[in-house]
Amino acid sequence: MTARLFLIFMAFTLLLGGSQALAQDDEPPRADEYQTRTDFLACRGNGYALCYYSGPSGEQPTKVGTTSPPLPCNPNISNTAACTCYALPDGRYQGEQTWNYVEVGSILNETVRELTIARCGETGERCLNLYSLHHDCREPDGVIAARAECEQAPVCGFLGNPAEGVPQTLYPELGDAVLISTFSFAYRDVHELGTTDCTQLESASYAGCMTAPCRADENGLTSCECPVYQGPYQVGQRYPELQCTLDAHIWSAAYHETSDAEE
Repeated sequence: MTARLFLIFMAFTLLLGGSQALAQDDEPPRADEYQTRTDFLACRGNGYALCYYSGPSGEQPTKVGTTSPPLPCNPNISNTAACTCYALPDGRYQGEQTWNYVEVGSILNETVRELTIARCGETGERCLNLYSLHHDCREPDGVIAARAECEQAPVCGFLGNPAEGVPQTLYPELGDAVLISTFSFAYRDVHELGTTDCTQLESASYAGCMTAPCRADENGLTSCECPVYQGPYQVGQRYPELQCTLDAHIWSAAYHETSDAEE
């Protein structure tokens, strides 16, 4: 671990330890638990990191004609994991501006989480989200409707855009954290996007990377410090060789709690 990354690690560890909302209770933000598509608030115009495919130390199977660099998640001594993730500093993938998504209940900054929930609701239904972006808020001509419930959530304004010199403000005390980990559909043309259920494991741990701070790296990658949570989870990929348990590494994962109310 480099000295700069170590400083981020230590500062983020203090942030986790000092926030009551991040304590490991029933459903802490670090668990990255969600129920429905409206939970994912839609943001655009920001840079971000994508840790959705991170976990194993070596290369993972990819679609025909594609390759992926190793994207390991290495557990640290203080309940975080150092995860190598894709970096999209200008929010663009293959030249196009992408939508990316923040799970409303998994915003690690407690103040920003409460501000966002107050505006968007606990399930994100009062702001532009993964569901409304493609349904209620999408006009026939493709334009986003000019209504309050179709506006981007407050958290989007804290993500920054390093490509344009706009710093992230979700963790202003972490000067080297230039990207924030969110979710998007970038690289789905490379990886086998899907779901592998790992809820049967006992005492399993995973990295909950949603809104984790990340340090810019080279070659389109970034190093993110993700909080670790112990509980049931699903991996967001599906291929025959995928193993829920990794030697000396853990998956970047989440837990989808199904609900009868899900759209």
